[in-house]
Parts: sequence; C-alpha cells; structure tokens
Amino acid sequence: MTNFDEKKIEKIIHYGFKNRQLLKLAFTHSSFANQNGTASNERLEFLGDSILNFLIAEELYNKFDVEEGKMSKWRAKMVNSDNLANIISTLKLDEFLLVGKSFGKNAISQSMKEDLFESLVGAIYLDSSMDKAKRFVFRFINTTSSVKKRDLDFKTQLQERVQQVKGSTLVYFTYALPHETGTYCAEVYINDIFVARSTAQSKKQAQIDCAKIALSDEEKLIKFLK
Repeated sequence: MTNFDEKKIEKIIHYGFKNRQLLKLAFTHSSFANQNGTASNERLEFLGDSILNFLIAEELYNKFDVEEGKMSKWRAKMVNSDNLANIISTLKLDEFLLVGKSFGKNAISQSMKEDLFESLVGAIYLDSSMDKAKRFVFRFINTTSSVKKRDLDFKTQLQERVQQVKGSTLVYFTYALPHETGTYCAEVYINDIFVARSTAQSKKQAQIDCAKIALSDEEKLIKFLK
C-alpha cells in the first residue's frame, strides 16, 4: 500500500485542507476503493476536469486577444494527459496514490496521474473556493510559457510587453476613414503617448498592423514603457 501522508502532500501542493477526507478521496484510485469498499476519486476527477477547462479558457480569454480556434488549441495542449501527468510526476504526488494490491509503483499510468491532478482541482474547489482552485492550477500551469511566441499575433505580443511594466497602459483608437469605403485606421497609445498608426480593411487587422509597427522599434518602445 502507498504511504499516504497528508502533511507531505499539503506541503507539496501549497494548500492545507479543512476537510482531510476530501484530500484522501482525491488520492483514492478505483482499484483501492473496490478492494476496501470505499469511494474513489472518479467523481472528483469529473468535477475537476470541468473546472480546469473553465479556468484555462478564462485565463486565455483574458490574456490573449486571439480567435476561438487558437484558444481551443492552446487549452487542449495545456490540459492534455501528458502535461497533467508530468506535473504529478515532477511533484512526485503519484507516490501517495492509494491503489489496489496488484499495483506496483511502476504500474501507475499516465491517465491515473492525469486523473489525480484533476481530482485535486475538484477537491480544493469543494474544500474552499474557485479562487483557491485557480491558485493551485496556475501555480503549476503557466499559460504564457505554454504558448509559443510565433503563435501570437503582434497585437497580443504588444499587450504582453506592456503588461510586464506595472502601471503601463495600452489603448487603441480605431475609426473608419470617411473617404475610403471599408478602410479603417488604428492608432496605438502607450501611457497616453502616440506610438504608431496603420490602416487596413478591418478594424482588427489595422490594430494588428499598428502593433507590428510599434514592436519594430525596440529602442523607442522601451522609452514609452518607462
């Protein structure tokens, strides 16, 4: 049987449970539950999976100005079995998983580790709040590092740069050109200072092109962000 240690687990995940039974349930695999006549972590895994997908989707929506298809692709990458299992392996939390007698240490599969991560998300949510579940998730999943720079459009890259400097603001002023049907002009301001201007056949593309111009002059950009 696995050496289940509540205190060690709580130290690793940086969260102390009020209801220790929820913590134990999150680590209870169905093979152990069947042999001992107890509940397994399957229901917690179901809940945690839904919460995890919501939290990642919300974070991507708020952080990156990209289309739905790209956000779906990124979310799938962050919540896939390999990624979640690797987090559990790195933290060595699989060593505490309660499994049936037939299981050896090397028999714990990727999917079992994935289920454990999702079960912990669900358990923390039930034990405390969505905010605490969110803290747990983003302590171990970094959305920015998971997204490749080449996958970001220039507008999103500029937004990231500005957000790195506390207190800095980024504003786009976009308008239709009165004498050119279907043409839009976008201007970008950083800390209320005009940075660049561009035109295109759509508001979004005009803003993206405008951001590209702003990013093209690194020396000038640094000055605006001071």
